[in-house]
Parts: sequence; C-alpha cells; structure tokens
Amino acid sequence: MVICKFNFIYLLLLFLKLVFSISPPPSEYLCVSKIKTKFSTTYSGDLCGTGVDCDPQTGSVLGISIIGSSITTQELLVSDIICLPLLENLQTQNVYIGYGFIYFSFPSLKSMTIKDSMFSMSEGITRVLPKLNYFEISSNDLNGTELNLMFIGNVRKFKIGASFVKLIVDKIPSTLNFTTVEISVFALNYPDFSNLPRFKTVALFFNDGFDFASISNFSTISTDEMNITHNIGTTTGLTTHFYGETNFKINTLNILSKLSTPLFAHDFSKNINYGTIRFTNIGYFNVYGNFPIVNIQKNTSIEAFFGKIPNLPPISEWGDQNHHVSLVAVGINAQLPNYTGSAEFIKLKGNQLYGTIDESWCNTELIIQNNQLTGSIPSCFTCYFKNLEVIGIDEPGDTMFKRFSGNNFTNYNISIGCKTFLPKVTVLQLNPPQIKVFGKDIGYDPRNWLVNGTIGFSDYKKVSIGREYHLTLSSGSFIGVDYFSILFLLPNNNIYTFPILDKIPQLTSITVFSDTTITIEGSYFSSYMNHQIQRITVGGVNCYTESTSFFQIQCRSLSSETFSALNSQLFEINVGGKINQVSINTNVVSTNDALCLNGCTDLKHGLCNMYSGKCTCNQGYYGADCFNKTFTCPSNSSTLICSGNGVCNINNGDCTCYSGYGSSDCSIPFVDCPGINNGLICSGFGTCNNLTGVCTCDENHQSSNCSIPLIKCSSKLSNVDCSGFGNCENTTGICLCTYPNFGIDCSYIECSSPNCNLNGICDLTIGKCNCNSLYTGQDCLTPLHFVSSVVPSLEEGGDAMFYGHFGEIHSNLSLKIDNLPCVIKYNSSNLINCTASPGKGIKSITVSQNNIVWIGKDIYKYSIKDLTFCPNDCSNNGKCNKTTLECECYPNFGSFDCSGLIDNLPKSNITIKTNSSTTIIKNQEINFQIYYKQLLEVDYNGKIIKQYSLNNNWNSNKSLSSSSSSSSSSSSSSSSSSSSSSSSSSSSSSSSSSSSSSSSSSSSSSTVTELEQIEHIFIQSIGDNNNQCKIISNVKEIIKKQEINFADTIFKLEPNSIKLTITIQNYTYQNNLNTLKLEMVASVDQDDNENGNDCNENETNFDTSNSNDLSVFNYIKISKNNKLFSGRFINRILSDGVSTFLSSTTIKLSDSVIISLNLPHCKNECVIDPDFSVLVTPGFQQNCEKDKNNENNKKYVIPVAVVVSVVGATVIAGGAYIFYRKRFVENQLKIRLRVLNN
Repeated sequence: MVICKFNFIYLLLLFLKLVFSISPPPSEYLCVSKIKTKFSTTYSGDLCGTGVDCDPQTGSVLGISIIGSSITTQELLVSDIICLPLLENLQTQNVYIGYGFIYFSFPSLKSMTIKDSMFSMSEGITRVLPKLNYFEISSNDLNGTELNLMFIGNVRKFKIGASFVKLIVDKIPSTLNFTTVEISVFALNYPDFSNLPRFKTVALFFNDGFDFASISNFSTISTDEMNITHNIGTTTGLTTHFYGETNFKINTLNILSKLSTPLFAHDFSKNINYGTIRFTNIGYFNVYGNFPIVNIQKNTSIEAFFGKIPNLPPISEWGDQNHHVSLVAVGINAQLPNYTGSAEFIKLKGNQLYGTIDESWCNTELIIQNNQLTGSIPSCFTCYFKNLEVIGIDEPGDTMFKRFSGNNFTNYNISIGCKTFLPKVTVLQLNPPQIKVFGKDIGYDPRNWLVNGTIGFSDYKKVSIGREYHLTLSSGSFIGVDYFSILFLLPNNNIYTFPILDKIPQLTSITVFSDTTITIEGSYFSSYMNHQIQRITVGGVNCYTESTSFFQIQCRSLSSETFSALNSQLFEINVGGKINQVSINTNVVSTNDALCLNGCTDLKHGLCNMYSGKCTCNQGYYGADCFNKTFTCPSNSSTLICSGNGVCNINNGDCTCYSGYGSSDCSIPFVDCPGINNGLICSGFGTCNNLTGVCTCDENHQSSNCSIPLIKCSSKLSNVDCSGFGNCENTTGICLCTYPNFGIDCSYIECSSPNCNLNGICDLTIGKCNCNSLYTGQDCLTPLHFVSSVVPSLEEGGDAMFYGHFGEIHSNLSLKIDNLPCVIKYNSSNLINCTASPGKGIKSITVSQNNIVWIGKDIYKYSIKDLTFCPNDCSNNGKCNKTTLECECYPNFGSFDCSGLIDNLPKSNITIKTNSSTTIIKNQEINFQIYYKQLLEVDYNGKIIKQYSLNNNWNSNKSLSSSSSSSSSSSSSSSSSSSSSSSSSSSSSSSSSSSSSSSSSSSSSSTVTELEQIEHIFIQSIGDNNNQCKIISNVKEIIKKQEINFADTIFKLEPNSIKLTITIQNYTYQNNLNTLKLEMVASVDQDDNENGNDCNENETNFDTSNSNDLSVFNYIKISKNNKLFSGRFINRILSDGVSTFLSSTTIKLSDSVIISLNLPHCKNECVIDPDFSVLVTPGFQQNCEKDKNNENNKKYVIPVAVVVSVVGATVIAGGAYIFYRKRFVENQLKIRLRVLNN
C-alpha cells in the first residue's frame, strides 16, 4: 500500500511538471535521470535546458551532453541511449565508451562527439561507423592506432583530434556508399586516396612523427579545399619542404606551417587546378630573396602571411578578375612599380614598400596600409574612401580609407571630394535585364548602384576591375521601357538617367529667356556634364551647355554672339552624334512648346515649327505630318511624260503605256509572242521577250509557242541525258541506249557473260562479274583451285590422291611435292591422281594451273609402313600393340602410356558450362578443364586474317539419351524395352525413346535398361555480311564401352567418358590460300585443400614430349597433386569426308596447354578427334589420415575419360556445355542435368 501511494505521488508530481514546464515524456525523463545518476552529471532545472535539448512542442530529447565526473568509471552503453528514440545529437566528455557503442546505429542520431574517452578506445576505430552527419572523437587514447578511411564512409563530416593516427585506405566495398565530404584528422601519414571520391574539405594535422615517405600519396587527394599543418606540438622550429606542385586535383590549398628554404623554385606551369594557394607563418620560404614559386596560373589566388620574401614578386603576372594576390607582412623591401595586371585585388599590407602609387593601379583594388609610400593617392581610390567593408578584402568595420593608412600620402583625407566620376551605362539585355557600367572612377563595389533608386543586382561580372562591370538586375524588366535611372550612392549620391532605346534628342519645350540664354526640355540629352558631347545652335549661333540632365539643358551663347529676335529660326541639337532640328521663335521670353503632328514624321519629310505646331514639308512630301510622298513618272525625255508613249499615275509614279510600247517609262516598243491560247502568252508555259517576240519555255515544254511537252529522260548525270550512253526521245522521256548499256537511264552495263557462268554475279554498274570464292576471271570460268584433303603415298613413293576444287579448265596443270613433280595420271574437277617421288616426313605441295599457283603448307605426310613404337614404351605397365601402336595396359593401369592408376581412384564429377564451352572434371580439389578457345583464319605465312572467340557464345539446343536393354526371366512371359538415339555431326537433330518394365501375378521377369550415351547439342553462329557460319557442338557422355573407327583408325572409348564433336559449316575464306586453325585449351587449377589431401600436394607439370606430327598419335599429359590428365590427338582429319594429315602444335603456359590444330582448306567439312582422361600416379595416397582405419572413410574415384571429336566445315562452330552430375542409384545410372545460368 505504501508503494502504491509512492507511485501515485511520483506520477502526480511528474504530471504537474509536464503541465507547467517543458519536460521529456515520462520514459525519456526516466532515461535521462538514469544517465544523470550513472555518470554523476548535473542537469539544471527541469532537464530540458543546459545539457539537454528538447523538442519545444513534444518535449522529446533531441540532444544530450554527458560530462563524466572523476568519481565514476561507468561505461556508456547502447542501453543507456536507446531509450531516447528521437535523439539526434550526442556529446560526451570524460566518459568511458562501452565496447561497440560507436558502431551502433541509433534510430535518429545524426551527430556524435566524444571528447576524452578515458582510454576506453585504445583499439581505435576498427569497424564501419553507422550513418551520421557528424562524428568527432578528440581523445589521446587513439594515438598510434590505424584508421581505415573505409570505416568512416557513412559519416558525412568526420574529425579526430588530440590523437595522431596512421591512415590507411582499403578498396571501397560494393556494399558501401561512400558519402564522406569533410575529414579533419591528426595523422601520422598521407594514405593513398586513389580509391576515394572527391571531398569538399580535407584537413590533416601532422606532428614530428610524420612519415615523410608518404608524401608521394599527396598527389592522390581530390578535394575542393586542403588544409595542411605540420609540426604540431613541436617547439624546436622544425620546417617542412613544400610539395604542393605534385597535386593536380585540389582547388584550395592552405599551408599552416613553417616551410624550409628551397634550393630551387617550384614550377607551377602544369598546376591549372589550383584556385587558391594560401601560406601562413611560412618563415624563410624564398630562393635568394625571391618568391619560390614560378609560372603561377592567372586563375590562381596567391596568399602569403608572416614570413620573409624580400624581393617583390611579379604580381602583375598573377591573378585575374576573380583571383587575387595577398602578400601580408612578408618583409618585401622594394619600390612599388606600375601595375599591368588585372587581379581582383592586391593586398600588400605590412611590408617596406616605398615610392608612389601610379594611376595604373586603378585596374585593381589595392590594400597597401603600413608601408612607406608617399605622394598622392589616385582619384579612383580617394573617390571611394567612404566605401564600406568588402568581405574577403577588408577587416570587419573597415572602409577603403583604412586600406591606405600607415603611409605618408599628401591627400590622405576621408573628406576629400570627387570630381572625376564619369559613369556610362548601356543595356545588354532586356529580360532578364542586364546592363554594362563603365567609365572613369566608377568604383569597385556595385553595392553602391541602385537602378531606379531601389533595385540592386543578383549577379555581376568584373570585365575590367574598376573600369567595366556587367550586371544582372535582381528584379524587373526593360521590356517596354525607354530609359531608366541609377542612384550612385558613392561618391556623390547622384541619380543619372540613361537611355534604353536609340533615339534622337526629343524636344518638348524651348524657352528663350534672353538673347544669350535658353532652357531646353525633353529627353535623351546628356545625363550629366561630359557624359556625351552636346552641340546646340540657334540660327547658326552656338549655345554652350552650362548644365544638363537627361531631361533638361541650360545653355548660353557668348556675349559677343547673341540670338537674333526672329519669329522663326532654325534650332539644332546634336547629342552624341544624334541630331534633331526644329524652327523656333527667338524673341525674348518666347516659349516654344507646340508639338507638331507625328513630329513631321522625320527630318527627311519636314521641319516642325514649335511655336506654331505646324510642319513645313520638304520637297516631294505633303500632308499635315509630311508623311505623304508626291510621285513623278519616269521618262526618257526631259519634256515628255512617260516618254510620250503613255499616261502617268501621280499617286504611285507608274506609267500606263500605249499599245505597242512597254517598260517602266514606255520607251521600248512592245512585240507580242506567238501561242496566245485562251489569253495565255506562250501557251502559259513560258515567258515572252516583248523586244523580240520570242518565247522562253519552261523546263517542261518546247516549240516556238511552248505548246509541246518536254519530258526529260532519266540519267545518273545531272548535265547529260541517259547518263551519256544513249539518246533521249524527249517527247516520251525514253532513253535509246547504246550497247552494252541498258536500263531506264542507260546506267547499267551488261557483262560479257550475263550470268557469269553461274559462278558469280554481274555487277551491272561496271559490267564486270563478281565471282564467288571458287572462281576468278572476266567470266568466272577460271577456278581458284585448292586441296582440301590428301591420300599420300608410302615413303617409297607411288600413288597419291589430292581431293579439292580444281574446276573444269586445267591449262598447264602440274603438282609438286616438296618441289618434286608428282606425275599426274588422272585429274577431274575435284581429284588429282599422280605418282609421287619417294620421300619422308611432312611436306608442302604446289598445284599450278591457268597461271594460278596454290600452295598447301605442310599438308602432305608420307605414310610410314612400319611404325613399331608406343608412347614411353607403355611405362613398363603394359604392352605395345604393334598394329595400332596403342598401349594395352596391365590391370589397374591406364592413360595412353599406362602411367596412371585406375584402381581405388577418388571419384570425379563432370560439369559442362552452357555458355563458355568449358568441360570441367573435378577430382577432389583438382579441376581439369577443356574448352575451345578460338578459331582463326590464317594465311600461308601464318598471319591471322580473321579471329573468332568460341568461349562464351553458345546456345543449348537439345539433350538426348540412348540405351540398350538386357532381360532375365523366370517364366515364359517377359517384357522388354529398347531405345535408340541418332545424331549427326552436321546437324542438331536427334531422337530418343525410353524403357519400361512390367510384371504380373502369373509370371515374373526383369529388364535392366542400360544407358549407352547421353548427347547434348549446342549451336552458335559467327561471321559477318560475307561470312555466315554456323557451329554445332555435340557433347556425348559415353556410358558403355565403345569402339570408334575414325579416319581409318580404330580406337576405344572407355565407359564414363565424354566425346565432343564440333561441326563448322559454310565458312567463306578471304583467300583460297588461307586455312583454319582451331585452338583448344587444357588447364588445371586447385580449390582450397579442405579435404585432407595435403599429402598429395604437388606442383603442376606438363609433358608434351610425345607430341609430334610423325607419329600416328600426339599425346600431352598434365599432372597436379598426383592426378594425371592426359590427351591424345590422332594426326588425321576428315576433310570433306576424306582422311588426310593433320598437324598440331602445343604451347605450355603456367597452368595450361594450348593445342593448335592446323586444319586444311576444307570445302565442306573437317573432323578432328582428340581424347582426354583423368587418372592418378603411383605415388597417390588414397587416404592422408593415417590414424583412420575404417574402410568406409576411404574415397574412391571412377576414372573419367574425355573424348573430343571436332567436326569443322567451312563455317566455324564451337561447343557449348551444360553442367552435369552423375551418380549410380540402385545399380542403375541416373543422370541429373543441372543448367547453370552464369
């Protein structure tokens, strides 16, 4: 009961507090109270006040400052703050910071400041900080720690003080959006900023532990402003050399350090990026007394404070209208020279400059106080002594007067007047309104100018400092406005009016007060004395201007020249070359203010009498305003009107000629043209020359009266009919072409053989045949012959057959083998049979006919009768088959040379990538890979003519399987199934069927379906407009042992192998001497060894010693971690269906072998057959974990063989692959196909 009363009283007091004051909500009130208690922090009043910032409406805590006391070592934990859900700003001082506190993302926190964390953060910042607008930590316990700038990427403004840290930068992770724009750090080095985006401000403070070797990283910083301070905390007067010229990505550079005296000047000719370079407390930073930076760009402001630079730098060469020079208290001891530059301002305070200020300094704003100058200050400055402080130039509260203090000038008086102010103003743009202000002593501060007395400027451009400014008004428009005024507050608080329109002086009243004095009122006069040249005359007597404004002039003649008192005299006013004239009454005290109608139009039409208000028109004009013009008709006679052959119309000055005459003055006789039909001259299709009576017809008609149509013939040439190869019948528009030209415009030319003998296409534009790739000549009858396949003779010579394309014309046919003639016995369009001379090895052949020579490089290989050796003598693990020259390995051994083990092997998995044409055999940690790299077209010298990548362009087409069945029965009834599959190396069609089994109560039977092979088909196309080539790749998984007969050679495919077939169709060669080269890659790599197989670790080795073109087979072998990956290549190829010789080369790289297969000039099809297998070496240890004896822990491998048949036609094709995983389930092989989309 007591507790309940206590709670009631507490809540009542809390309620009263909330009613009568701003306090946090109850939960936040309790939260702040706990913080106060935990850290012994004193908050005055009702908590919302000093140290606690609350929302004025809801009372929620928005900011809190926690200042620890010496009596507590409590840590600030996330749980202490999370109870303030709307907290935006957190500050701590002398508070232990709990582990992980700074990395927690508080829901509303925007700013965190930590001062003296009581050595609770000695590990530094080790993780990515949460998103904050501002983060600061100023505490000694971070000294010497590393700060990775990647960790601050979520903080917009970041600061570290009191501790000097080592900065590093890692690559920005893809998950981090680096948003930091300002950093300020006490650092030990420059990190490499290359991976970081551009900053707004970078401030780095270094102590004597600075790593000078890191200065090379200074060039990587990209920021708008860079602040550098060296030698923090040192008292030994240390200096630092200057290195600012090495960066090209900083706009403003501030150096707040003493700089060492350089040995040579720093060249800034390439540093066009700097907008400002500022030196503070620079010390003896000079080279023999000269400023040590040369070739400074004009778009760079230079500031130097407090140092020693005795000689005056070439400041006329520095700065422009937006960039300045400040050399303050740097000990310059020199005479002030004339100024030829154009800097925004020049500040030379606190030096020992002497001499006088030349007028040339009016081209900039000069701040020169506290020097030793004498003489007078130019009026461009004295006129504006009272000009108020200009931010960035003057000290607060100073005027221009202060800029010249501390010298010995003769006219240094703030009350000095200004009589040289001569502003001129023109309008640059009506809307938005822009003006140009220029002239003498116009000042430097457009704040002193107000259009119409109130309107300032939103923008202005300093075209020439103190001479010309272009300004945009902050409001209003000049559209529809004739003139405007400007209030010039300084120097004399004048209002001047300036024109917008270009008009002559407008006169409204002229009063003659005496015979020497006149007052003129109107507009468009000179705005002030000497603004424009004004000249006024009355009856030829000059009236000299005594005072003027835009609207009024007072003028007086010389006493010796008075105005005559007449009722009408000519008055003329000339303002800046614009003249107006009127007639006035010059009797004394005469007012001439009667305006004429429309001002008598203009001075060309008439003259206004301003006393009577009437116009006196000039000759040729009439009317009240002299607008109308009187006309006189032309004539070739001084006495006759219209030459005596017509009547004059005085209203328009035109002659109406009598019949038989024409022209404007009726002086020329008029002759009618023929073909006047229905009142139309020249039939309405021409113009008549009335002097001759001859029609000039338009382009579509002809004849004397233009009545006959003229139809132009078509032509490829603009100035010749029928393209110049025929005659035009212009009444029909049809060309009569001359042979061999034909066509509607005779531009086509027949070929000598119109159909090019079906071996080409006639180019009708030139009349020549464009033959296909197999023929040449004017009529495409001469064959471009080539050999696609060879059936060679034995080494002792004899019959040799050469298949290819030879055509029907065989003039001077000959064939040579290695320059030895092969006597031709028979030849046709596709075969040459000849008797070869004895020889050995690989030879080139030459076929000549029709004055065309074709060379087949290294395509003839003499057949060897008695080859008796197998590779590596079967490694003593098998015997050599003298017939096939293949090793027949003893049990448990495999590979082409019986060097590998096949018993108790680790299990292999096979994957086939669908788009990269890569077959991967994974055995434990080892990955063996096979893929087609590229297909090349090469010329006779091996130069690459065309190159096609085959690696990532495949499209999956089909997946098929074929199987065979065997059955056993215990009764007379049984069921069976069969399946078949078929595929073609040159097409993607295939078929398959599935097996089934059945049983009944009266009989029992079993059928075992065994898969023979799985086939997968992939397609890609290559080529261009002249070469459309399709490539088809077949990938077959061999389940049952098969025997393959290829190119008259029989070899076996072992179970669990892969056979690849590649078909190249419709390839068009660039030249009939060119051939194709297919590149395959066999490679090996290793996953991280995580399966306890360390005992088999071994380097990658490549063996190509059994690769040569003289054997029946070529072999390669790759070993890695006691695994063997072997490949076999038969040196034969089916070219257009005929077995012929194939040469190959191998290139060993660090982890792969590139096999280049040199294909002949195939006309239709090439077939190549390599195969690969994976085994282990005799040194392979099945189980590296010697302390495990359980046989179930052993790992077994099914040997995997890969057989690749490559079928290439005259089009390029490549293999595409699908990923597979195999395993046996219940003694039947089930295959799951997994397509990896990558």
